[in-house]
Amino acid sequence: MNRFLLIYILSFFVFFSCSKSSSKKNTSDVVKILEKAEQLVLDHQGIETDSIMQLRMEYYHKAKTFNDSVHIYRSHFYLGEFYQSRGIYKDAMSEYEKALQHISDDADSARYIQTQIAIATTEIELGNKYKAGNILLNAYEVAERNKRTMQLINIHGNMGILSLDLKNFTEAKTSFKDAITTIEEEKLIEKDSIDYVEDYINYHMFLAKAYQAEKLLDSAMLYIDKGIIIANYFNDTEGKAYLFELKGKTYTAQGDFTAAHENLTKSKTIFDDLGNEKQISKIIYLLADYHFQKGEPKEALALLDDLETRFQSSHLLIGDYYDVLLLKAAVYKSTKQFEQESIYRQKSTDMRDSILANENKATVFQTATQYEIEKIKNQFEVQHQKDEKRFYTFLGIAITVIGIFGFLLYRQFNNKKTKNNITEKQDEVIEKKDKKEPQNAIKSDKTVDEILQKLKHLEAQEFYLNPKYNLYATAKKIETNTTYLSSLLNTHKKMTFTEYLNNLRIQYTLDRLENDKKFRMYTIKAIAKEVGYKSHGSFSRAFKAKTGENPSTYLKKIR
Repeated sequence: MNRFLLIYILSFFVFFSCSKSSSKKNTSDVVKILEKAEQLVLDHQGIETDSIMQLRMEYYHKAKTFNDSVHIYRSHFYLGEFYQSRGIYKDAMSEYEKALQHISDDADSARYIQTQIAIATTEIELGNKYKAGNILLNAYEVAERNKRTMQLINIHGNMGILSLDLKNFTEAKTSFKDAITTIEEEKLIEKDSIDYVEDYINYHMFLAKAYQAEKLLDSAMLYIDKGIIIANYFNDTEGKAYLFELKGKTYTAQGDFTAAHENLTKSKTIFDDLGNEKQISKIIYLLADYHFQKGEPKEALALLDDLETRFQSSHLLIGDYYDVLLLKAAVYKSTKQFEQESIYRQKSTDMRDSILANENKATVFQTATQYEIEKIKNQFEVQHQKDEKRFYTFLGIAITVIGIFGFLLYRQFNNKKTKNNITEKQDEVIEKKDKKEPQNAIKSDKTVDEILQKLKHLEAQEFYLNPKYNLYATAKKIETNTTYLSSLLNTHKKMTFTEYLNNLRIQYTLDRLENDKKFRMYTIKAIAKEVGYKSHGSFSRAFKAKTGENPSTYLKKIR
């Protein structure tokens, strides 16, 4: 019996020492868990639905559980972004303030400034524009003190947008010019085009809008053209579409209708390719206004009728629909169809009243959203309690298993027959395993060779650059089924279909970066789209998996 106790105690200490030795591994596991949870949030940025709220709550729950201050900060920040996108500005402000509690203004200056800018934009939404200005000035002091160039540029840009909103066009132009000058004098595009190109293009566009608001149309056109040149060079298709739209509006204001139509059509073509239905509707409205200004009421009415149909299909914002009704009334007035004018004047009045009523209902909507979010929060609290209960249950089971293990060892020392029986049973299990043949093996016959040849032919056609090619589409193209194709890739290429597709795309990217100097200047988003990825986040993960480096790091090395 003394021997049994000794074995039991020794087993317990072995278990304890194993747990201790794995603590470092557990730490790395925690980091991976938190990074994975954060990546899920980042992959779904811009998709602001209640279901996506669960990803943010999962991230917050894990950060809180592991008491990681950096990830707690980030989770509060992402929650703030969610509330802000839903129009729940007070809760957004609360989350941003909680985020600030986990950082200091100088030690974590980049995060501090980022959060202060978010708070400022929330204050703007609440109508506190001068308060937002003071917050941005405070953030500017911190950025200047800590020599945060990128944050200084962002603050200049936000101050410009705020001034533009307040119709203080002189200050707006100064802010945008300061941001552009800093980027050019510091040669930031040459050093890191990834972080600065989009802002550089946007500041030219906002500066043009300020000049356009002052009716200085030639100056506006100068900055629009410069923005288009930059967008062309860096392959920023979406930025170019917005600039063509602004150029078309400027030409309309100048009375150059031919050039206006040409640029608005270019913008619409790009937005058609991007599938941006709301922006397509805006361009159609501008084209209708163009025809009205040109004295072509029939063409204008045809486009406005199309916009009414698009509104029914939820492809037109309600505020933009109000503008459509007003323009349609004006067109009918110009053609002396006063009865139709009266109808659309009444429709526009009813729509305006409806918009005001919906604004009054916003509080009810927000309360309902908050209720749903509270339900999600409560679910995660319950989950946290369950996790604790599982931990203690596991601990009890582990101790029991150790006791049983010790007892079995004791019997092993004292009962040779038991030992022999256990050995015989183990041998029987091994023999049974040896007799089994692999079920998923694929014979290298004529059929396999034909499929591999078809797959090789598809590779030569660079099918992997088409984002629509998934496992099903590829299997259908080479006239087989998904199960067979997956098994074939596992057997002959030692990889899954996703790994196979990623390998082809990333190798194509590396080859093109080596041989195409212009391709090196693309943004990561543009490169990802070019090689078949729908998300630049998925591209970045695949790139790092193959090369061991993030795309941004790799691009900096080869530029």
